[in-house]
Formats: sequence, C-alpha cells, structure tokens
Amino acid sequence: MTTPGSPPNWPAIGRELTTRAEIARESWRTPAHRRSATPADVFAAARKADADNALFLGEIVVRYGWPGRSQVGENGCQAAVAIAVHADQDRQLQSRFLAALHEAAQQGEARPAQWAHVQDRMLVNSGQAQLYGTQHWYRPDGLLEPLPIADPAQLDARRADAGLPPYTEQARRLRERHGPIASLSAPAAVGPAPAPDARAA
Repeated sequence: MTTPGSPPNWPAIGRELTTRAEIARESWRTPAHRRSATPADVFAAARKADADNALFLGEIVVRYGWPGRSQVGENGCQAAVAIAVHADQDRQLQSRFLAALHEAAQQGEARPAQWAHVQDRMLVNSGQAQLYGTQHWYRPDGLLEPLPIADPAQLDARRADAGLPPYTEQARRLRERHGPIASLSAPAAVGPAPAPDARAA
C-alpha cells in the first residue's frame, strides 16, 4: 500500500478498495437460501475475505482517516463503504468506520447516504431498529423483508435528509435485483437481528 511514514498513494488505495469490493460482491449478493448450499470451505473463504477487507480498510482509516471522494474517487469511496457495511465480524472496527465516515460526510468527502447505510447496519447489529430502511434480510421462505424500522411514518423524511430516495423507490430496485419483497406496512418487532449472512447487501 505505502511504506511507513510516506504519504498515502491514494490512486493505488482506491484501486485496491475497488478490486476487493468487486471480488466480494458476488458473495454479498448471494441470497441466504443459496448460501446455505455453499460448500463450507467456500463460505469460510468468503468470511475470511470480509475480515481481511475490513483490516485493510481499518489500516487506512487509522493512518489517514476515511478514504474520501477527492482521494480515491467515487468508486473507491463507495467500495470502502461496502467493505465497512460487511465488517460485521469486528463491531469495534465497524464503529470506527462509522465515525470516520460521518466526519468525511460532514466535509463533503462522502455522501450522507453512505453514512446512513453503515449507521443502519450498526443499529441492526446491536438489536436496534434502523433509521433509514437500508437493511433487509431473507426470510426462510426466500422473501426479502425490511429489518425493523424506527418510526416508519417518518422514514421517507429521514431518507430525504440523508439524500436517499423514497423507500418505495428502494423497494422497486430491490424487487428488480432480488425478487419479491415483503410490505413495509408491517415491520417485524425489534429483536435480535438475523445473522449478517441472511441479509441482502
């Protein structure tokens, strides 16, 4: 990446983040009912890749702060967000990503919508209701369902504040990518979040 004490090579870091996210994306987008049939060694390799990606991003954040848009470009920044979202195996590190991303968003180096995505992931990981409706899980019947949402009546107002489209637009995109999605009108009660491997990316 860079040698100790040298300035960061942001173009190289951006390329590495993007490559890592592209490689992991197939695993991230595989529905839970398909993951259950994945050979154990393939599943373990995907988990290790997520952990390795989180450590790679963590080293960058500790040394230099969040890799922002002016440093690694839009694609590199979004790749870092995707890696942060899937850093569920290290909640402390994921929390550090959230703080760094929040600061970057305040400085215009990331989009508020990107911070909202990681914020929702952190909330559901801790058993709390999400705020922006970005997190979903695959039910045993294969239907995609939003994880619990705080005050659903104000969801679209919060999404607008974060630069996200109305939830109906997100649901349409999810249907195109993943198939049928459960209605938002009857969200599940707050409780332990499904395992990360049951969630949609």
